[in-house]
Amino acid sequence: MLSPPRMGQRGFTLVELIVVGALGAVVLMGVFSMYRATRTSFEQSSSQAYLQRQGPLALQAIQRQAQRASTSTVQAAPGCAPTGTTGRSLLLTVPDTNPSSLSVNETGDYCYYAGNGANGAAVGALCQRFTPDRGPNAGVAGACWDLLAGQGALVRQTGQAGVSLIVQSNPSDPLCPRNTTDAAGTPVAGGQAIAAGTRCLALGQVAGSTTGDVAFAITDGLNAMTFTASLMLRN
Repeated sequence: MLSPPRMGQRGFTLVELIVVGALGAVVLMGVFSMYRATRTSFEQSSSQAYLQRQGPLALQAIQRQAQRASTSTVQAAPGCAPTGTTGRSLLLTVPDTNPSSLSVNETGDYCYYAGNGANGAAVGALCQRFTPDRGPNAGVAGACWDLLAGQGALVRQTGQAGVSLIVQSNPSDPLCPRNTTDAAGTPVAGGQAIAAGTRCLALGQVAGSTTGDVAFAITDGLNAMTFTASLMLRN
């Protein structure tokens, strides 16, 4: 037999349960919104930090070979790049010295271009393609080494696939740099826009000059940045 309810004891009413549930939902939504905002901020800052690190590293790799090169040439597509590659390419020839100060794996032709899938190069890669002039592989062009594919742990941590050159849009993306000279090496006032659909890698060298320009725009899907440098080229 059930005992009668004691004085002062009662259950929650339906209205009270609804109010408590609504308050709990509001608190949970606030916590989730804070988590999402914190994660978004982390991903944005991580993305920017990665791009700010990877862009200069790619420029340094090109500058290093430019400082050792005896000749350099900015070429119209495909130039020193594989057949089917669009956009300009930069050819730097690093010679052997006497006595030799560089190993057999360091002297030869260095070709820089934007990868578009030709010859196994990833679409959007900033390629360095080396052709040694000595040793058993002399004269054999190697595969594309993507200068943007460095330390990828941070990109994977933020859920991004990787870093690549952005593609020129129509109308022109303001982040995409312009070629400072035409194919013949004549300066172009205001620069020459990269064609729509082509990866944003600008290369320029005034005919007979010992300096050249390299500029590119990269993205990881969250942010995009442009990097430029003036190369001291030994001609």
